[in-house]
Amino acid sequence: MVSLAVLDGPYERLQHFEEEAKYLSALNDAILRASCQSLIVVDEAGFICLLSEDIPNIFGYEQAESLINRNVGIIIQDLSSSLNLGDYSQREARGVHTDGGFLQLEVGIAAIRSATERGSVAITIKRIARLKKRRISQGLRESAAYILDAAFDPMFCTDGEGVIIMVNQAAVKEFGWSETEFIGQNVRMIVGAEHQDRHDSYMQHYIETGVKKMIGKKREIQARRKDGTEFVAELGLAEIPQKDFDEHIFCGFIRNLTKEKDAQAEIIAKQNLTSKIIDASFDALFVINQHGIIQMVNDQSTKSLGWSRDEFIGQNINMIMPENHSANHDSYLARYLETGIKNMMGTEREVEARRKDGSKFPCILGLAEVDEIGGSDRLFCGFIRSLAREKALERRVSDEEERNLKNAKEILEQKSTILGILDASFDALFVITEEERIIQMVNQKSCDMFGWTREEFIGQNISMIMTNDVAAHHDQYVENYLATGVKKMIGKQREVVAKRKDGSTFPAALGLAEPQAAGLICGFIRDLTQEKASQAEIIAKQNLTSKIIDASFDALFVINQHGIIQMVNDQSTKSLGWSRDEFIGQNINMIMPENHSANHDSYLARYLETGIKNMMGTEREVEARRKDGSKFPCILGLAEIDEIGGSDRLFCGFIRSLAREKALERRVSDEEERNLKNAKEILEQKSTILGILDASFDALFVITEEDRIIQMVNQKSCDVFGWTREEFIGQNISMIMTNDVAAHHDQYVENYLATGVKKMIGKQREIVAKRKDGSTFPAALGLAEPQAAGLICGFIRDLTQEKAAEEEIIREQLLTSKIIDASFDALFVINDGGIIQQVNKASCSVFGWSREEFVGQNIKMIMPDGHAENHDRYLSRYLQSGFKKMIGKEREIEARRRDGSTFPCILGLSEVVTNGTTQFVGFVRDVTIQKSLLLAEAEREASDSLLFNILPEHIAYRLKADPSHIADHYDNTTILFADIVGFTDKTSKMSPHDVVSMLNDIFSRFDHLCDVYELNKVKTIGDCYMITSIPSNSLEHDGCARVCRFALDMLRAVRDFNNTCPLHGPIDFRVGISTGSVVAGVVGIKRFLFDMWGDAVNVAARMEQSGLAGQIQVTRNVVDSAGSDFTFELRGTLAIKGQLFLSLLI
Repeated sequence: MVSLAVLDGPYERLQHFEEEAKYLSALNDAILRASCQSLIVVDEAGFICLLSEDIPNIFGYEQAESLINRNVGIIIQDLSSSLNLGDYSQREARGVHTDGGFLQLEVGIAAIRSATERGSVAITIKRIARLKKRRISQGLRESAAYILDAAFDPMFCTDGEGVIIMVNQAAVKEFGWSETEFIGQNVRMIVGAEHQDRHDSYMQHYIETGVKKMIGKKREIQARRKDGTEFVAELGLAEIPQKDFDEHIFCGFIRNLTKEKDAQAEIIAKQNLTSKIIDASFDALFVINQHGIIQMVNDQSTKSLGWSRDEFIGQNINMIMPENHSANHDSYLARYLETGIKNMMGTEREVEARRKDGSKFPCILGLAEVDEIGGSDRLFCGFIRSLAREKALERRVSDEEERNLKNAKEILEQKSTILGILDASFDALFVITEEERIIQMVNQKSCDMFGWTREEFIGQNISMIMTNDVAAHHDQYVENYLATGVKKMIGKQREVVAKRKDGSTFPAALGLAEPQAAGLICGFIRDLTQEKASQAEIIAKQNLTSKIIDASFDALFVINQHGIIQMVNDQSTKSLGWSRDEFIGQNINMIMPENHSANHDSYLARYLETGIKNMMGTEREVEARRKDGSKFPCILGLAEIDEIGGSDRLFCGFIRSLAREKALERRVSDEEERNLKNAKEILEQKSTILGILDASFDALFVITEEDRIIQMVNQKSCDVFGWTREEFIGQNISMIMTNDVAAHHDQYVENYLATGVKKMIGKQREIVAKRKDGSTFPAALGLAEPQAAGLICGFIRDLTQEKAAEEEIIREQLLTSKIIDASFDALFVINDGGIIQQVNKASCSVFGWSREEFVGQNIKMIMPDGHAENHDRYLSRYLQSGFKKMIGKEREIEARRRDGSTFPCILGLSEVVTNGTTQFVGFVRDVTIQKSLLLAEAEREASDSLLFNILPEHIAYRLKADPSHIADHYDNTTILFADIVGFTDKTSKMSPHDVVSMLNDIFSRFDHLCDVYELNKVKTIGDCYMITSIPSNSLEHDGCARVCRFALDMLRAVRDFNNTCPLHGPIDFRVGISTGSVVAGVVGIKRFLFDMWGDAVNVAARMEQSGLAGQIQVTRNVVDSAGSDFTFELRGTLAIKGQLFLSLLI
């Protein structure tokens, strides 16, 4: 038999490797079962080796074997980068459930170090924060993908909390995120910044109330891509019925409206271009329906015939005919409608017309039916040209010349009126040259939208308002067009990224159009954030105007101060024979006979130098030259166009051929045909303006200055206010205002007419407008006065939605303010200069300054002198370098109150960028109380540590809970005494320091073994060392075996001590062990001691005292309790207090 005294330690006692493997496997299983956490162990390649019993249930697997030897990535995504053998780390991860859903996990990752070269990693799942199950099966998802991926529009499926569970490929392509990046994220990631924070509340409101504000409907939203760009989109949202689940599933389709916005902007741009040309006709124009009722007239009609526009509209056209013709007119029209025979239609004839005062005059009438453009009415366009001048041509009296001069001025006034209307427009307008893309004209909205002045715009390349990439393509398009004639851009609309003066950009719709033979390109730009009007209605209105435009009888030229032709109309090319391209860029003297062409530039130069108007603003008879060299007499009317910015001064000339008047007797058919075309052109121009105005997003009114009578409205006015055009025309503008506003409005206009001071003209103000039904709404009124027109043009925009949005913002700001003020922590908002912009109530309470005293001061006012001096430098360094030492972090600092006292606090600082402005938000938390508590906690922990060092842990806890005396009886306790042999003789020759050092060294080794075997150290008395097993009443307690192992290792520790510390010679210990019942308790009130008493204690002490040096002497009870791992050697018997004890050696 081998004596245990010979064995070295516990590892040598494991005899067989097979038993060791079984032991470790059983130990692993026991640890996993006993663990209160979910645990996974993987090898260095990420394959699962072990897992706790709850793991399969968490991820939806029936058996653990389904996961063993599989990569952990099938249940926890994106862990491969974290499976290293470094220190312990924590992170959030996403788990994958077998039903296709996701688990939001918090995992702890730690390396398991091994004596072998291979390593393992333990993964603990500390918290399952949220479980999102997809209610769409994998099979359904796969089958639906083929259908949904073929859709043109992006599609999203979300659960009731807005988490994306399915997308199609159109969504991936449109927004830029991959399908993996989409799945599991909240759908608000694709919502524009304005609504992103409130998106979840909309869905939650429906789930709670069942009220469908969005479900089953379409609405316009601002959508956001991965790169941060936003676009206008239409959202259609529907709930998917779930028969087997009570969970809500929603499906949304998103349609990009960018192209529709482009189309709308293109149409508006073309209509705005038309408004530059309209109403310049010398001839009266009428549009009537199939019943002969007048629908529209132009300014020349009112001037020639004497009735006002309001008196014309709604009356029969026979009002302008003498009595002998008026009775038959309706029958002519009815016969044409019945038979289709064009007796008058499409021809010109000489008739007699009647003015309002009853006077009559000869005229040429041209009548044509306007091509069908929709609606129940058939429309006819008529042009009337007075022949009074031709009939009395020989007289050429001064009053006739004066009338011609007035006509020319009226044309300029009409043009100025259009410019005034355009300046009141909410869209930006640009007119540029074809060749160089140089800006010739802009309106006021262009200046407001982009930030440059008119003077800064004129003469610059249009690329100044575009980003570099767009500008490069834009110039190439125009150059290709000029080279090939193929219109890829002209006459179309497209979306561009426009650039303001300050460098900021915004999405815009650009529409380009080229006036015929003008050498110009006209572009309208609309910010796509504006409300859109009905495109179909705009197109219908434009179709009407396109049937009337370009019908002028007269040739038109626009030249600059050098006489260079800038623009011509169709009649110019027809009358003179040159094409538009041959005209543009040439000197106007090309159309003059040689005897006049040489002098023309000197006439213009003399006017520019002296300002004397010899020709300007008048009409005179001259001779013109055609391309083929032939000449013809004509009337030239010349006027300077009001200055619109830039270095060029522009002049507008109208040329009317006098060939017909000179050869009036001939009246050849080709002259009549030309007059009919001119009449059609003027009618089309007039109709174009009305179409443009009808396409406006805002209500428009044109009123007279003197009596504020409405002359013209657009369709939007009828839609907004509820009256028809007929009900509007002729009424005072006050009909759309409340009484108090109307009274002030008239007074403003009267004051302006009396003083010339523009309080309203050229400005916008907010009013309360009134509809036909009496309801009111907030509106923005903008007024503009066309020069020399005697009219005022007003745009009215309904502010109802904007007001609602403002109120919502105010409510949000109020809520935010209340939330901020409800914070327990002090809050400061500062700018990039460190100046305080905002504080909350807690800031005032904590620091002692009022809100007014804080705002506008530097934040360093709350810092002690040592930190205040450096604060601005910290902030400046961050703004320059971008290196975040404090931003986004928390740190402990010292803060200063108003009274000068300081206190410790935690400062958290973050950066906020709003509309390009950088601000910093700081939260300050007073931690005075926390630090006091931490100090008290540290003192308590130190006290507890001392107590646990003195007493056994379970006794220390009992003493803390109940400070009264502790006394217990234990049936099964093993006691060990150890004593140094010959201690007194040995230490008599040693210094006190050496004695204490020796005892400290050897007893520290014993203390370490005591912790290893989980024993109870009772006390040391001199050189005596006493330990016990943990007291117990269980007879099966293994405390005796652990005391025996301790004793063997104790002697081994003494041998190690003797080998390493030979200074004072070797030492020997006697060890005695006994087991039995004891009484234990805490005695005293100072220097607590958990002591034991009883026969077993006395016997153990005698076993030590009578033992041999370097040996362990035990009683028979110890042999019976220690187990089979030890061998004992019988020594003899020992009498203790009259009793005999069997003495054995281990």
